Amino acid sequence: MTHIGKEGIRIEEIFKKLNGLSLKREHQDKLLGHYKLGDLAIAIMIKLGEKEDEITGFKLLDEFEKKMVFRLFEEIEW
Repeated sequence: MTHIGKEGIRIEEIFKKLNGLSLKREHQDKLLGHYKLGDLAIAIMIKLGEKEDEITGFKLLDEFEKKMVFRLFEEIEW
């Protein structure tokens, strides 16, 4: 998924899939540490220029979770 962000691949089908993945925030969706699959999907969409208020999963996050997404965004080597 990070390849999509690194290469700046902007295809509508990918955006739809990433938007759906942005809701994956359960324990079973855990990636590394405390990050979830949804966090990564949101970070990639932000990198691709999507407005935060248009990302389904981002709208559901509390302030702490939003800060975690931005931390992940900074940790990824784009």
